[in-house]
Amino acid sequence: MKFINRCVITLKPKPEFIEWVKSLGVELPETWDFEGGAYLFDEHESEESLVEGLSEEARAILENEFSVWTEDEDRWPETRDFAILKQLFTLHIAVAGFDLGKEALLRADVADLL
Repeated sequence: MKFINRCVITLKPKPEFIEWVKSLGVELPETWDFEGGAYLFDEHESEESLVEGLSEEARAILENEFSVWTEDEDRWPETRDFAILKQLFTLHIAVAGFDLGKEALLRADVADLL
């Protein structure tokens, strides 16, 4: 096991997000247990600092989550801020991350993986 110098934020869809996905008319998962992303953030000295950093990244996180379900940005909710992030997802913040993987980490821009 290896320590990674990152905070880990996981998102679990709330009913409001699930309703938005249903409105798209896309194929739905059998269970929502495995839906929602995990995001790594730099370590922060305080909870206030971490929340501030998360607020600054809320738009990027939301756009990433929306793009999983539709690439049509006109169908995405217009407001994409921290308040909407908290409205659509339950956030769990872990201040320490641990890597249990056996393979080397891959680090690449998402655009490069498409």
